[in-house]
Amino acid sequence: MEKPLLLYIFIFYWHFLNALFTVEAPQSLYIVEHGNNVTMECTFPVNGKLKFRDLSVSWEKKDKLKKQIYVLVKGEEDFKSQHSDFKGRIKLLKEKLTLGRSLLHISDVRLMDAGVYRCVIDYGGADYKMINLQVQAPYRNITQGVVSTGDNKWKLTCQSEGYPQAKVIWQNREHEDLSDKANTSYETGSDQLYRVTSTLTIKSRTDEIFHCIFWNKELQENTSAILHIADAADDALWTESRRFIGAILIVTASFGSVLLFMLCMRKARAIKDNRATVASSSIAKLSKNKDTHDCRGASFEDEELKYMQIEKT
Repeated sequence: MEKPLLLYIFIFYWHFLNALFTVEAPQSLYIVEHGNNVTMECTFPVNGKLKFRDLSVSWEKKDKLKKQIYVLVKGEEDFKSQHSDFKGRIKLLKEKLTLGRSLLHISDVRLMDAGVYRCVIDYGGADYKMINLQVQAPYRNITQGVVSTGDNKWKLTCQSEGYPQAKVIWQNREHEDLSDKANTSYETGSDQLYRVTSTLTIKSRTDEIFHCIFWNKELQENTSAILHIADAADDALWTESRRFIGAILIVTASFGSVLLFMLCMRKARAIKDNRATVASSSIAKLSKNKDTHDCRGASFEDEELKYMQIEKT
């Protein structure tokens, strides 16, 4: 009987004491897009100059398991208990605490950040408030492509990322529904986003246009893109023209190379023949010089013989 009585007394005094100290949440719901930043707030009474050594602040996420996000104990920050999902993305604007405002800033918001958060303040009294965070991921950017498969057939593709899973609707210029002719696939990554790829293969004139529409039922939002067959046809024609021009350039370059090689060979042959002619002339000249020297040598011997005969007489 004593334990229930003590419990009732504790609860009574707890509510009595905390009636004097109340934490408020100016905004109970925050909605943010995936990849953006968000700052959630709760307020508390300061009553004069804030004494940091008496202040404790705690932010936690109410998940299947409680995830500690930020802890300030008696004016000192403690990151040891911070959950790994929030490391490097959390900041408490401490300069605002003197005004009785606890502002939790989360950068690069992810889908897994969605949920209920609890802001707890202990400063001469204790109280908390619950705040809900919703994360949206609209299919903002659509990557599109048009490829010719021949015989006036075209392969149209639209791809985008978002959450939750979106339905893709295909329409022509007259807004006729062609979705039953499309093939749409879904896959999810570690970021929990859906990567949706839809392909429509159809026979069409080059002046036709098509619409691909990503319908997000949960957000009641659609995002669309327009695909022009004419643009793809022009690209295909330009590609073929470049290939033709490229082939002509290759042939011209090859012919030019062969012609240049032949000219070089002819020039080399002419130089070789010229060198041969010069060499022949040089050899003939040297032979002539040798004969002249021999003749001079013979005349000198005759003169010497005559001189010896006269002296002997």
